[in-house]
Amino acid sequence: MNAVEYCLLHGLKVSGPEHPALLSAGETLSYGALVTRVSQFAAGLREAGIRPGDRVGMLMLDTPDLVALHQAAMAAGAIAVAMSSRASPEELRQIVSIVRPAVLVLDAEFSEVAAGAIAAASPQTRLFSRDGDLAAWKKKPAAPLTPEWREPSDPAFWVMTSGTTGTPKAVEHHHRNVGISADYYKEVLSCTNQDRLFATSRFHFAYAIGNMFAALRMGAGNVLLERWATERSVAETVARFAPTVLLSVPAVYHRLLEAGLPQTPPFRALRHYVSAGERMPPQIWNAWEKASGLPILDGLGCSELVYMVIGNGLDRRRPGSSGYAMPGVELRIVGEDDAVIDAPDTSGRLEVRMPSVCEGYRSSGNLDGAPERPAERFKPDGWFSTGDEYVRDADGFYHHRGRTGDILRVSGLWVSPSEIEDALAGVGSVAESAAVLGENEIGLAEIVLYVVPAPGADGGHAIKAARERLAEVLPRYKQPRRFEAIAELPRTATGKVRRHRLRELLKREH
Repeated sequence: MNAVEYCLLHGLKVSGPEHPALLSAGETLSYGALVTRVSQFAAGLREAGIRPGDRVGMLMLDTPDLVALHQAAMAAGAIAVAMSSRASPEELRQIVSIVRPAVLVLDAEFSEVAAGAIAAASPQTRLFSRDGDLAAWKKKPAAPLTPEWREPSDPAFWVMTSGTTGTPKAVEHHHRNVGISADYYKEVLSCTNQDRLFATSRFHFAYAIGNMFAALRMGAGNVLLERWATERSVAETVARFAPTVLLSVPAVYHRLLEAGLPQTPPFRALRHYVSAGERMPPQIWNAWEKASGLPILDGLGCSELVYMVIGNGLDRRRPGSSGYAMPGVELRIVGEDDAVIDAPDTSGRLEVRMPSVCEGYRSSGNLDGAPERPAERFKPDGWFSTGDEYVRDADGFYHHRGRTGDILRVSGLWVSPSEIEDALAGVGSVAESAAVLGENEIGLAEIVLYVVPAPGADGGHAIKAARERLAEVLPRYKQPRRFEAIAELPRTATGKVRRHRLRELLKREH
């Protein structure tokens, strides 16, 4: 098989050559035009000496050329690796030292940082440019697209991730991992080839890559945002291309809400709003539904799994929860002794079994042989530990309680950060908050709550309101002992709170 045949060529059969495949401010490509470009790029890679198993790196803006090159690399039997356009010189050096790509294709604005990273970490890598090499490949006659035959267990693409720890690694996915790409979209969102999907996350994230595979498999349209999402760029894109499904992250939805956009006609015309990347606070969920008339369907996915694992649906949803198991997904919650927890409302580690579980990780110096499969993540019988703490309520909804390392232990008792943060829903002077574990002046553990004041509120007022609400609704052992006002929470590029940064801030302040 080949992932390109399974997704792109299947989408061509479903929708025909004239149906829009990729829509962006700079260019729109039909399915026929996209297949032609993928064929041209695959031929160009082969002529450049790329062989099956080589890594093709991409440091580009989110244009149709990036998607076409990603497909072309897989079609040629190579491994497609999209990289963050916001990576610092040191971060990019670390990424390149792991990937060691045969070629790195880039937009001109990234040439200087890329050249430095290549010189320091992978001198054998050749730099290709979008304006030069890719432009030349587009001028050559296109032969029919014939993807290289690959075993389902052969690697197809890597997802570069640093998560919330700041340590880069490559997550390896094989061609067979695209097998359930469209299931969530068809069965939960009722999508067809007439839909237009718009993911605001950058293409190097699994969220956007999985969305691309799903759109191509269905023969649907995929709307691209060339640069990082802002309130204005998302609003302009929605107004221009009229997507039917918006897929974003809580931080972006929060900014759109503050800008007054969900009640505008272009946003009210959408069929679905989907959120992943980080847990959706109930206050954003409720405010968005009140303004737009539609809920944000929160869910959980991750780089190791690509597609939605847990999600809410229109007919079955619960604010504050991640939802229930998605099509093709098995879930279980396990305790510290690895025993499965069947009782509802009992916290434990979430484990998942599904067809798209990655093969493992690649780190610097680990390019040959099998990828790394840490025993704490890859369990027997195909189960994968996500590193998230969850509880399942009596109705079967799963509630996120934080990352495993973020659960707070005070006086021998476990406390979930999300339980504290959710309790502030409806407090007008608090925009958002994050709870972490610190120490008091004598070294005892204490809960510290960082509070972001709402627009027009000052830090003192926000802290006072937060303290009073938590004293009313939480038992004393769950109440923060210390409150700190902060202008904004440190986040990853996907919008996840970097709690380790807040803990580092506490140490500097101590």
